[in-house]
Amino acid sequence: MALPQIQQPLFDYTLPVSGIDITYRPFLVGEEKILLVGKESDAKAQINAMKQILSNVILSPEDIKVDDLTAVDVEMLFIKLRAASVQNVVELKYRDNEDQKTYDFTVDLDELEPEIDEDRSDEIDLDGNVGMKLKDPTIGLLSKLGLNLDEGRDMNSDDIFKLIAGCIVSVWDSEQVYDDFSQKDALEFLQSMDVKRFGKIQEFFEKAPKLTYTLNYTNANGNERSITLNGLSDFF
Repeated sequence: MALPQIQQPLFDYTLPVSGIDITYRPFLVGEEKILLVGKESDAKAQINAMKQILSNVILSPEDIKVDDLTAVDVEMLFIKLRAASVQNVVELKYRDNEDQKTYDFTVDLDELEPEIDEDRSDEIDLDGNVGMKLKDPTIGLLSKLGLNLDEGRDMNSDDIFKLIAGCIVSVWDSEQVYDDFSQKDALEFLQSMDVKRFGKIQEFFEKAPKLTYTLNYTNANGNERSITLNGLSDFF
């Protein structure tokens, strides 16, 4: 005789960067195992495990492309999944580097929201005649480059250029718009810039949406201290 099926609750959430309205269910025990195995593997395996879980738990829209989701959308969705699947509270311990004592913190995952610069533009004017349109890094691009969400914040120079090249949507000049080009073309274009123009591109990524949360406390010496959490690994 077949055993009864356990009905899972459904949750609605609007992804903060893309604005897509999704319906999802909690992840299951078997899916948590996939995450744990991925965590012990290389960066690409970690990203692929996350993509598999997201494909499983997102019930609508049915045509959503997980590869096209931005890194912060993925991070926030995993925060929501953790809250729905386990509990919405995370207990953290941090050792103060001044008094060498360990402090306990409780983070309510329901309070977490990404920092988003509403004035940030995806169109970069390089010199008045030449410009470009950029997009935020997606989980598909990170997977292609063999980077996980955390390595996306601490990369070598080659990976940085490849990541930026993969985020170029189009380039325009006074005559036309270029939106069909190879990675080689994009890399050569970036490397032909002077430092000032490239700085405009760096600023776009520096102002990218990010998951961050600050914990404040007073240590045993009576000094006010703070810890800033960045990205999924700092919360879990």
